[in-house]
Amino acid sequence: MEDVTLTRLDSGAHLGPYRLESKLGEGGMGEVFRAIDTRLGRAVAIKITREQFNARFQREARAISSLNHPNICILHDVGPNYFVMELVEGETIAARLKKGPLPQEEALRYAGQIAAALEAAHEKGIIHRDLKPGNVMLTKSVAKVLDFGLATLEGDQTLTVERMVMGTPAYMAPEQRGGRPADARTDVYAFGLVLYEMLMGERAAIQRKRIRARKLEAIVSRCLEEDPALRWQSAAELQRELSAVTKVTRGQKPAAKPSLNRTPKSTQRARLVLAEFENRTGDPVFDGILRQGLSAQLEQSPFLTLVSDQEVRQVLRMMCRPPETRLTPEVAQEICERTGGTAVLEGSVASLGSQYILWLRARSCRSGDVLGQEQAQAGTKEQVLEALTRIAAQIRARLGESLSSIREHSTPLEHATTSSLEALKAYSAARIAMFARGFAAAVPDLQRAIAIDPHFAMAQADLGFFHWNMGQTDLGAEYVRKAYEFRERVSDQERLFILFLYDRQVTGNLQKELETLESWTQRYPGDFRPWGLMGGWVARGTGQYERGIQASEQSLRFNPDLTPVFSNVIELNMCLGRFAEAAAALQRAAERKLEIPLFMVYRYYLAFFAGDEAGMKREIDRARGNLEAEDWMSHNQALVLARSGQMRNARIRWQHPIELAQQAGDREKAAIYRAAQAVCEAHLGNCERAKDGARAALELGKGRDVQYAAAFALAVSGDRAAAQTIADDLAKRFPEDTPVQFEYLPTLRALLALCDQEPSVAIERLQTALPYDLAMPGTVFFAKFGGLYPAYVRGQAYLQDGRGREAAAEFQKVLDHRGIVLADPVGALAHLKLGRALVLTGERDRARSAYDVFLTLWKNADPDVPVLIEAGAEYAKLWVPR
Repeated sequence: MEDVTLTRLDSGAHLGPYRLESKLGEGGMGEVFRAIDTRLGRAVAIKITREQFNARFQREARAISSLNHPNICILHDVGPNYFVMELVEGETIAARLKKGPLPQEEALRYAGQIAAALEAAHEKGIIHRDLKPGNVMLTKSVAKVLDFGLATLEGDQTLTVERMVMGTPAYMAPEQRGGRPADARTDVYAFGLVLYEMLMGERAAIQRKRIRARKLEAIVSRCLEEDPALRWQSAAELQRELSAVTKVTRGQKPAAKPSLNRTPKSTQRARLVLAEFENRTGDPVFDGILRQGLSAQLEQSPFLTLVSDQEVRQVLRMMCRPPETRLTPEVAQEICERTGGTAVLEGSVASLGSQYILWLRARSCRSGDVLGQEQAQAGTKEQVLEALTRIAAQIRARLGESLSSIREHSTPLEHATTSSLEALKAYSAARIAMFARGFAAAVPDLQRAIAIDPHFAMAQADLGFFHWNMGQTDLGAEYVRKAYEFRERVSDQERLFILFLYDRQVTGNLQKELETLESWTQRYPGDFRPWGLMGGWVARGTGQYERGIQASEQSLRFNPDLTPVFSNVIELNMCLGRFAEAAAALQRAAERKLEIPLFMVYRYYLAFFAGDEAGMKREIDRARGNLEAEDWMSHNQALVLARSGQMRNARIRWQHPIELAQQAGDREKAAIYRAAQAVCEAHLGNCERAKDGARAALELGKGRDVQYAAAFALAVSGDRAAAQTIADDLAKRFPEDTPVQFEYLPTLRALLALCDQEPSVAIERLQTALPYDLAMPGTVFFAKFGGLYPAYVRGQAYLQDGRGREAAAEFQKVLDHRGIVLADPVGALAHLKLGRALVLTGERDRARSAYDVFLTLWKNADPDVPVLIEAGAEYAKLWVPR
């Protein structure tokens, strides 16, 4: 075949919006460059292909662009003859192997991640076909599979180039070398070669050395079978076997021994809709609970995916049915068809004398054929849940799950949930209420469940989760602590959920929280929940907004009707200043008929950023009559007024949400609103009002964020002793908490140093906050104020130290991140402080411009605000000739 030479491209050349910077490498199919996406300012890798590959490669690139997985290099864009990919920093396995074999634990960790990447690709029908050490990059934390350039859609046997066998010969499976069709097992063969090389430090020869660890030798040997039918039949199966070895390596209790010769009946993850059980006993205790119990059992399976209750409620709305509609087999069948499900599970419970008979059947959504049915008998009412555990395991096997997987992922219901039918009934009612009417509606039934069974860990966990999301952080932490005590009485997924909650709501250690969520996604890659949670508070609280968006979008791929996950996408884009993308996400949610009160707040702020007063008023009007939306909106209106120096009107506006929260018995929400008002008073120089407001807030509640805001207001207002006491208490109560240790305490201690006229000490104390300058604090998460305070206070320290240039940079940072600052007064005051910094640097013209902007923003400010009086006097001096 004639070689086609690439047109020479040098640094600085452009391909569309991409500016090439340097060549990273060259191969048989083209060159790879480091480049900058000039629209987003992000670094990317661009692979420019040779002309003869264009048509086929563009089609394949569009197919693999659907892949979004933490262990797969992301494809961003496709041009006429180039791919734009995520730029991955690190070294390939091939480069790492030049130093020798990898330690076994490290090799297993990376192997599990590579297998997870292959599973994600195979689920989309995509076969890599060129897996090798040079195509896997090792970053600081994860392995990334690169170069899907030879990938093909499973079932499409067209060769990439006519009459050519594509791939790297040393890593080709026998069928690939012979030009026969490739499937998932082709990648399994290459995976075995890569794993062997990582463990042994050399390529696998025909007469290869045996791996000393017998289980790993067995895994690799099966990967390298000549006959594809004898290999592991899926990356998912391979991943489970590796997971069992990893547990033993780490000293954990090993799972039940898997069968190395069992071939699963199916390599595709079944998607199920659960109908309600028909209760033929006449005993109302069974109403609703058996479906909830079966759900708890099936959710443990890494092989099955359930259409979530939230998605079910959303589809019911599209069917013009109320969300509380009973899920009869007929209704479940229609939901299954609409959601692209695999099967409906329908069942019944009947009494036979003193005994009970449970029956369960799986029926294909498409054909209506029976895929399997099982029956179980319980001697007493108390043994019904035990029988449900047995019948769930039997139906999982009928649907193709291996016995080793069922043994590993099957905690009995009486351990995973509760042994009490009445407690499970209350829990089931709470889940229905939550999806239909929100968190608050579920609380009474959850409290009833734990009153019946105080050891019901998931009821405790859900209460903690719901209270925290309603802003009641201290109360939420109490319930999570109780759930954590009983974490051994739950299934593996439920345990991961409780560990996640414990670090989010009790310790506040966001790094540990993230590690738990990553482990969850690795162990259960088909579960949408950890992906959605990864895009929640942990992404905001660490400032990893881009990663949070990617995780949230992955969750929406599994379940496109997750309202909280849409909230993630909207707010994270706002934090990045991508207001058009945030608006687009709101539109996507609207198209799916998803709406929550928080969406009104987001639309209000998008209108605020655009200077659209009519749009802001539209959301204010829409919120009237909705108590939850009304108090949020009133609070945010007050912040907007405070930002423009109109504290008289802001105080009036704040009365309404504070009173609503107190009437509802939500003292912590009232406290955070009162603390926000105190902080704004402090910013504007109303010191006595600020101190009174801070003390009033602390009388209402002493949650982490309330304490921080109150201490901030007290420190700015000059009450050094009170602020110091609160800071000491925060340090004692939250020794691991990420926002407290890296944002709140550095900021408070810097303010205390400024009170002592020690700006250099303040600057030093804020050093630990630098990596978290752009992270979202809890005050923003719950009450939309307090963003970029470390940078703002650092700027004040530089001002006090006479370092104008450094101060200007900090205040500019505040101005450049409107999506995090929102309507906090520092968004306006940073213009004034920038002007003061520019005076220090001698840039009087720029200083006057900064003062002009501030005074324009404050044109309707209360005339007696101390900050305004000071600014006016300073501005006048700027016009006096020197």
